[in-house]
Amino acid sequence: MNKFTSLKNRRGGGARHHKLFPINYFFKQNFSAHLFFEQNSSIINSIMGRKFFKTYFAFTMAEVLITLGIIGVVASITLPALVQNYQKHVLKNQYKKAYANFYNAIKLTQAKLDYPLGCSYWEKNIYGGGATCDRWHPDYNNCTHWTMPDGSPLPSDYNGPRYDCAAFEETLFNQTLKTIKFCNTNALTNGCVTDKYRGVDKVKDEQNPDAEYKTNPDDGFSDSNIKVKYSSWVLSDGTVIMKYGKYKANYPIYTIDINGHKGPNKWGYDLFTFRLRGTETKGITILEPLTSATEKGGFTGSQMQLEMNK
Repeated sequence: MNKFTSLKNRRGGGARHHKLFPINYFFKQNFSAHLFFEQNSSIINSIMGRKFFKTYFAFTMAEVLITLGIIGVVASITLPALVQNYQKHVLKNQYKKAYANFYNAIKLTQAKLDYPLGCSYWEKNIYGGGATCDRWHPDYNNCTHWTMPDGSPLPSDYNGPRYDCAAFEETLFNQTLKTIKFCNTNALTNGCVTDKYRGVDKVKDEQNPDAEYKTNPDDGFSDSNIKVKYSSWVLSDGTVIMKYGKYKANYPIYTIDINGHKGPNKWGYDLFTFRLRGTETKGITILEPLTSATEKGGFTGSQMQLEMNK
């Protein structure tokens, strides 16, 4: 008779009621049983095929729910700030890259043509500025005609030299930049832009629904202009460039979507406008940020320029 068999038959033949005694039965009968099991646990475990002396620790359901609740509150406070900072960091890097690529392409184009290009706004207006508006649109209240302060017509180069714009853009977009798609007009239909883009007029009217005058839908980077009338290019890295006007026209202003069709395609997020500045002797010298529009939460051109230079 082995130890276990003799132990089973102690104190009144407990074996008549249990083929194998539960542990708590032994604990209740005498303390020596407890010691016996501790001393011979490996043997008993091998015989019974199960672990009786393995202890498990766990949290109660209430503790789990409280912990999850705390984690949720902390996440709701910190996560939006982390996401916003990350998006700002990504945007800053994309802006910096797009700005550098476009500006370097401009300088390289000027070097290829080997002369100072006349396709810019003046670094400093040689006429001293001071143009006066003498005609306003009756429906949109934007200026439609400008004159010199004395009422005389503006000189043809009042805003800057423009005699090389055709040669400049031909070289820039056909030789210097890696253009994979060109839309002279109908940019939406031809795939240079998508229907996610909204013109400046749509954005400004939405931001100022009670304004006395609506934004002119035929002026600047309006919805109809960028989707139908203006020229656009798509580069090999996905960057989209929209011109103020048509290809080779004398308006060196461009809006760049720094990450292309990926989105959000919003002004002040990934859509930024620039104009070229320069002199007759030096050609194009500056790529200046402008602000056509800024959607809620976005950055102006000057703000992004400051971020880029930090």
